[in-house]
Formats: sequence, structure tokens, C-alpha cells
Amino acid sequence: MKLRQGPLSPQSRGDTELPAQNTLFPVVAVGASAGGLEAFTQLIRGLTGTTGMAFVFVQHLDPSHHSLLAELLSKAAAIPVIEAKSGV
Repeated sequence: MKLRQGPLSPQSRGDTELPAQNTLFPVVAVGASAGGLEAFTQLIRGLTGTTGMAFVFVQHLDPSHHSLLAELLSKAAAIPVIEAKSGV
């Protein structure tokens, strides 16, 4: 397993801190088609804030379709959910 340097600045969501810059942690990528929302939701419901890992959820969508994935997953998650954007 490769460890990557965390690109996130210290931020908080409630009482949960996101990893600070230059923190090493495993990154787990999970991909699905547009119909994978239920599987993503079930997976994220089982995660706690103590895994020490970052999770990247990638959904195959039409490029013109606006994704609500981060918003939908944040409702089911006990961990911070942020949308990956350029520079994050």
C-alpha cells in the first residue's frame, strides 16, 4: 500500500479534524457507475473517524451532469465529506 502526503489543510467539521498538510495516510479509491450511490452510502455508513485513511469516491457521470455525491454522502457519513476540486 502506498502512502501519499495529505493535500488537505486543517479544517474541521463539527468535532472531527481533517488531516493537516504533510500528514501521511493511506488513500482508498472506490469507483462505481451512476447507479452506485446506494453502494457508496452503505460503505460510508460503516466508516468511523478512526480509520486513519482517506476515501475517494468516484462516480461515472455524464460531464454535463452536476454531481450531488458529496452532499448526499455527507448525510450518511460519520466522517467529513468534501468534494475534490482543483487545489484541494
